[in-house]
Amino acid sequence: MSTTPPSTAPNGRSRVFSESDEIQILKCLIRATKSIPPPITTVGTSTINRIIKRLDHRFTVSQITDKIRRLRDKHHNHARNRALVRNHHDRRIFKLSKRIWGKKATPRKKNNKSEDQGAIEMGGDGVEKLDKFPYLVAEFSKVLPENEVWKQKMKRVEEEKLRKMDQEWVMLKVEEAKLVAKKAELIQQQIMEVMGGNGSANGV
Repeated sequence: MSTTPPSTAPNGRSRVFSESDEIQILKCLIRATKSIPPPITTVGTSTINRIIKRLDHRFTVSQITDKIRRLRDKHHNHARNRALVRNHHDRRIFKLSKRIWGKKATPRKKNNKSEDQGAIEMGGDGVEKLDKFPYLVAEFSKVLPENEVWKQKMKRVEEEKLRKMDQEWVMLKVEEAKLVAKKAELIQQQIMEVMGGNGSANGV
């Protein structure tokens, strides 16, 4: 597949990636993450390697990773200020990027296994760490002890939503504690009623 040779950027510097390269990178990302609802927060090394093979130019992993971050940042800038989308290429880039990093998108139907280990954090609207939600994480760990996919999925959920889910578990545990206390009080009361007027437990 032919690729337009690198040109000169507006700042006068030689462009490492051509416009065609940028389009191919975004299309590869869309194909690789089609089972994951946007915004995408991680890109696996296997996906980056596929992008390298897809392009005619032999870019390094660090070059591709940096370019993906720049495309993501460009999308966020364009989303905040549509006046920055000045030409046909910008419009095409924005349209493709929205399928990867857009905040509002139609959820995908399938939910396949996430990217491989060594995934590169891309940032976004999710959270970096889950230690803010100990009760929620603890319950998921009990139910899915051998499955690590849920952790990556959970990091893509908005922090406010995770906080609400964690609080729901807190409230449930409070109710459970009240129930345990009530059961203890009830059994003590019933023991007193049964044993109070009848001597010891052996009937003496």
